Amino acid sequence: MRSIFSAIILFSIIFFSSCTDFKEAQCTGVKGFKINKISPQGMDADILLGIKNPNKMGFSIYRSEFDVIYSGIHLGKAKLSKRVPIAGNTEKTYSFNLKSNFKDANPMDIIKLMGGGGKSIIEVAGDLKAGKFYLKKRFPVKIKQKVDMNSKD
Repeated sequence: MRSIFSAIILFSIIFFSSCTDFKEAQCTGVKGFKINKISPQGMDADILLGIKNPNKMGFSIYRSEFDVIYSGIHLGKAKLSKRVPIAGNTEKTYSFNLKSNFKDANPMDIIKLMGGGGKSIIEVAGDLKAGKFYLKKRFPVKIKQKVDMNSKD
């Protein structure tokens, strides 16, 4: 009897919470770009993205990938390696790790990256996977803005 009552309450909570208007999570921009290690073989970097949750209810960001282009050079895919919980009505910065392999890259592009410094344009494109329980949704992300090399805001 107790398990039936618990199931009815759980079903009611899920049913009534799904009636609320769910707004899309927003990527508010690139907050920083930091190169951890760069060599002729590849690069390890972190890209910091601002993510805003306009909903009262929190959710989680699941493993997501983004294509990253820095100064016209395709660096590869930035990945969020683990699930990150997001509280309701918040905006925070999250770190996505970028590992790139230079095996097919132009040697001049690698030299340009190693020279680094100054402001350059970074482009981030992909889908942000977010949701709660079994409800998951993809939000498209397309950002293009100037950032300082190795900046952390």
